[in-house]
Amino acid sequence: MALMGGFARIGNNEITILVNDAEKGSDIDPQEAQQALEIAEANLRKAKGKRQTIEANLALRRARTRVEAINAIS
Repeated sequence: MALMGGFARIGNNEITILVNDAEKGSDIDPQEAQQALEIAEANLRKAKGKRQTIEANLALRRARTRVEAINAIS
């Protein structure tokens, strides 16, 4: 699973996960995910100003998480 932001609580042999978004690794297209990562890296390099930098960093984190989820099931 690719989990986007959030937290987990563990107790009594139970885990509760609250996330902003989740995606099954098997549902992610590897080529699309790699392309999105490359675009996100380029957008971060081109970012101007605080807002663009924050948005580019968030997109990059999401893209990296998706690629890592694919690599975990490969």
